[in-house]
Amino acid sequence: MSDGLKRIIKDSFYITLALDAVLLVLFWFLWPVSGRTSACLGVVYGSAVAMAGLVMICSMVNGLTVSVQKGKSKGRTGYYLRYVFYAVCLGLGAWLMKFSVLAMLAGIIAQKASLVLYSLKERKDRK
Repeated sequence: MSDGLKRIIKDSFYITLALDAVLLVLFWFLWPVSGRTSACLGVVYGSAVAMAGLVMICSMVNGLTVSVQKGKSKGRTGYYLRYVFYAVCLGLGAWLMKFSVLAMLAGIIAQKASLVLYSLKERKDRK
């Protein structure tokens, strides 16, 4: 994997950890006591699933070829597989581990927000 993709993954991981810390504090104090621990674990689980999805995207991008048709096919297949992965992981988290779906989605959103923050940081660095 290229150094640029590795950097994106690493920076996104650290930004996600910071956003998760904020979410965990909020969930700890605002979530009902009976499900507080499960909600906090759901946030971490959701972030981990989203980070795994990011790694899948980066691996797919790293393996793309110059052929446009092969790239489209590989991209489409990777897209479908990622969303099956997300569905299975969220389903297992909700059903087997009894995590709140909202908490898992908050973790996923934290990881996606880290990519937005990363791109804003990179844009400012280039000016």
